Amino acid sequence: MAKRIWMYWPDEKAGQFKENVEKGFMACGLPKDREVGDLDECMSKKGGLDEALREAYGPGRRIANGRKLLREFANVMQIGDYIIARKEFSSIVGVGIVTGDYRYDPTRSKFRHCRDVKWIDTQVRPFPEDFKRGGKWHRVTMINMPFRRIAEQIISSINGGEGVTG
Repeated sequence: MAKRIWMYWPDEKAGQFKENVEKGFMACGLPKDREVGDLDECMSKKGGLDEALREAYGPGRRIANGRKLLREFANVMQIGDYIIARKEFSSIVGVGIVTGDYRYDPTRSKFRHCRDVKWIDTQVRPFPEDFKRGGKWHRVTMINMPFRRIAEQIISSINGGEGVTG
């Protein structure tokens, strides 16, 4: 099975990306620094994540995007998956490989949901035009067809022509 490829937006202007590279991780969170706590704890209870999201967002707010982001980050992303980090829609700032399982870091001021990443390339590259037209990109988004082909080309160029499979 081919590895998944994820688009990652470290934060506004990719300001936290330097820390990501230096410490070998990636981190995400909800918009406006809303907090739900440790996802392992939330998701161990039936309806726990939805309840935590309703608390974080307040009554009557749509929580579907936050639910998808956090579930995928904690449970779908796997060790060996690729990460393409972007700075807004202007450039790709890095490519990495996930090396660790989900962990919650309560010592961080924001973006407390973390995964270890080996950043294999931090050369700044232009953000592909086709990605820009690709619709809505959230903080962490799995890249699916037709955009996967573009992502595979980026990774292949970094890996000396080696593909993304296996």
